Amino acid sequence: MRRYLFILLVLVSILSFSFNVKSIIIFPEKPYFTVDVWLDKPEGSVYNVGERIEIFVKSSRDAYILVYDINAQGKVTLIFPNKYESDNFVRANEIKKIPSRSTYSLRVSPPYGKEYIQVIASTTPIPIFKELKELGTTQMFPTLSDNVEEYVQKRLKPYLTGEWVSDITYFYVGRAPAFGTLIVDSDPPGMTVYVDGSYRGKTPITMTVDEGTHYVTVYFENYTFYKEVYVGENQTVRVIARLPFAKLSLSSSPSGADVYINGDYRGKTPLTLNLSPGNYSVTFRKEGYREETRYITLGEGESRSIHIDLKPLRATLRLRTDPVGVDVYMDGRYAGTTSESGLTIVLDPGTYSIRLEKEGYETDSFTVNLKAGEEKEVFRRLEEKVVFSEVRIETQPSGATVYLNGYYHGETPITIYVQTGTYEITIVKPGYRTIVKTVTFDEKEEYFKFILSRIE
Repeated sequence: MRRYLFILLVLVSILSFSFNVKSIIIFPEKPYFTVDVWLDKPEGSVYNVGERIEIFVKSSRDAYILVYDINAQGKVTLIFPNKYESDNFVRANEIKKIPSRSTYSLRVSPPYGKEYIQVIASTTPIPIFKELKELGTTQMFPTLSDNVEEYVQKRLKPYLTGEWVSDITYFYVGRAPAFGTLIVDSDPPGMTVYVDGSYRGKTPITMTVDEGTHYVTVYFENYTFYKEVYVGENQTVRVIARLPFAKLSLSSSPSGADVYINGDYRGKTPLTLNLSPGNYSVTFRKEGYREETRYITLGEGESRSIHIDLKPLRATLRLRTDPVGVDVYMDGRYAGTTSESGLTIVLDPGTYSIRLEKEGYETDSFTVNLKAGEEKEVFRRLEEKVVFSEVRIETQPSGATVYLNGYYHGETPITIYVQTGTYEITIVKPGYRTIVKTVTFDEKEEYFKFILSRIE
């Protein structure tokens, strides 16, 4: 057997309302996504008493939806979910038709006037949705309240949490009112517009509205514009939402730094920007310098200046030496001693004079150039220091030939200069016994005298 829901309305004066329309307008702090509700006739159409009406809903994201009716007297009736259709989950961009089954239909009934259909969509089944779903599936289209202002503002809106959005449409029962034109624009253009709680598109936008008071909301990135306007019969009303800019002047030393506002590139310093009031992160980037970020809050009409002294990116120098244990001096200052893993030094970009010293080894001096952010490794091998001895060799008698490690050096008495170390000395003179002896030269001056023996 087919069932019918008559959207009950109490008779009121023609096209008059017993509640403040402003009180039924609900929308989130920002449009997380979009939900649209419309009827089988264009918005603002007239339906006769007893005429069937169909409702359509589409969400841009997977969502749980709630649909209710507000008649001209302010009575709130739950339409969906209901006893015939309990599943209120809709897929993204799929159109949900209410009713979608032939087991029931919706028909219009008195009183005459403007009637609203409102939808709320949430990405999660919040508690208020669960409560109303249980109510709607156990009762036949229950009345939620006879006072829409109190219900929406006190019993519904405070319990909407998370990511949710809403939309509203309207129709007339019995007869239509007079109409006017509403134009909504913004500076800058392309902003999201809601009129009487219903999403209308992006600025600039022109729409036909019924005679009376309307409520315009324009969303900017960090600011919401709101205005209440009256549109008379055949009247055209224009609303321009201007962002109350704040002025932000940015400079850096050196100049030419890239500026990012909330992660978006906006130009190079010096730079002046007009921004909407709100919270911002301001990031300065320049090749060869450390990135700098400042967090600021700008008020309406505020002028703010920020100057940044950019610090060069530091470089890393890793010195490895053979042998280890080498003292390192940079620009004449002691910087450390190398170990098995070397010596790591963090420096500002530039050119440095480096001196390596270790006892017993030759001093090694060189320069190194470091670029911003560079990681450079340098290996140096130190040469052992060469030390010479002044060696005086005499014989009795003199005139003997002197050999060191087999190499001829002259005849005694003789003074020679040789590297410190151990040598084999050979003394040869005809008629005398040859002398071969191993000696160590480790002093700056060495003296040796050999007595030669005759051969019998």
